[in-house]
Amino acid sequence: MLTSLSRSLALTSCFALSGLLAQGQANETHFLPQRKLSQAHFGNDHDWYDRNIPFFACADSTLEQVYYYRWELYKAHLKNLGALGYIATEFLNEMSWDRKPYSSLNDATGFHLYEGRWLKDNRYVRDYITYLYQNGGNDRHFSEYIADATYANYLVNPDRAFVTAQLPAMRRIYQAWSDHYDTSKRLYYIEPLLDATEYTISSIDASNGQDGFRGGDAFRPSINSYQYANARAIARIARLAGDSATAREYTGCATALKQAVQAQLWRPDFAHFIDRYQVSNTYVKYGEFIRGRELAGYVPWTFNLPDDTPGFNAAWSHLLDPKGFAGTYGLRTNEPSYQYYMRQYRYIEPSHERECQWNGPSWP
Repeated sequence: MLTSLSRSLALTSCFALSGLLAQGQANETHFLPQRKLSQAHFGNDHDWYDRNIPFFACADSTLEQVYYYRWELYKAHLKNLGALGYIATEFLNEMSWDRKPYSSLNDATGFHLYEGRWLKDNRYVRDYITYLYQNGGNDRHFSEYIADATYANYLVNPDRAFVTAQLPAMRRIYQAWSDHYDTSKRLYYIEPLLDATEYTISSIDASNGQDGFRGGDAFRPSINSYQYANARAIARIARLAGDSATAREYTGCATALKQAVQAQLWRPDFAHFIDRYQVSNTYVKYGEFIRGRELAGYVPWTFNLPDDTPGFNAAWSHLLDPKGFAGTYGLRTNEPSYQYYMRQYRYIEPSHERECQWNGPSWP
C-alpha cells in the first residue's frame, strides 16, 4: 500500500514525466523560460543543453537542482569515439577493468540508455546502441538489461528499422547467458561482483564473513529480472520485425522466468525477493536463502515482473522503515540487522579511502 509520502512522490514523478514527454520530443519549449533556466544552471556552457535536454521547473529547488545536475553529469560522461560515434562512460577516468580502448562498461548502460533517450538529438543513444550490439560493447562483463533499454529508447524515438536491426545480436547475447542458467531451478545465477554489487550478503557469508569481493554465486532477483526484461523486449522487437516465431519463443522465456522468480526467490517470512545460493561450501549450501533482505529485492518491480498482489506488495513496507532500508542518506543496500552491515572490507591504497561495497552503504 502506498504511504502518503510515496503517493506524493508518485504524483511528483507523474507531473515531471508529463513535462518531459511534452518537451523531450519538441525542438523548443513554449511554456518554460528555457534560456533563463539553462543559463542559471549551466552558465556559459548552456548552448548544448538548450539544444538537447528536456527542461523542467519545480517549486522544490532541490529537486530542480538535482535534475539539472544529472544532465550535467550525463554530458560529462559522453565520449566521442570518432568513427564509432558516441558512448556514455560509467567513470570519467579509465579503470583497470573497463573495456579497452574505449573505457566502456556494460553494467551502467541500462541507466545511460533510459536517461539518454530523452535527449532531443537521439544520435548519442543510437551510436551507443550500435556500439553495444554491432561493435562488441555489450561484452557480458556484467549482468545487463540492454535489450530492454534499447526497446525503451524505441518507445520515445520510434525508428523501427534501427531497433529491429539489433535483433540478431540481442538474441545471440541472450542465449550466451545460458552459461549462467541452472536448468534444475529454471533461474539465472551470478557472482555478486559480476552483478556489479560486490560485498553482498551472499558473497560475504560464503567467505564466513572474512571477505566478499569474489564468490557467493547466487540466484539473484537482479539478473533474473534483467533477463525477464530482455526476453520481453526481444519478443516485442521481433513482433515489430514480423518474426512471430521469435516473439513466441521469447515471450515463453519471459513467462517462465516470471513464474520461477515468484515461486523460488520470494521468501514469505521476509516478505521480500531474496537471493538463494547456487554454490555449496563449508559455510553456505546450494538452494538456501541468504539470511537478510537486500535492496536488490526490489529490482523485479523495475520491470513490472511481480503480480500485483497483497503478498508481494508487502515488500514495500520495508522501504521507508528506519530499521529497514530507510537510511539517513538514502536507501540502504541491506538492513542494519545483518551481522556484517557496514563492515568495511576494501580500501583504495595508498589513500585508504573506502572502496565500493553493497553491505549497507547508500547508493545514488
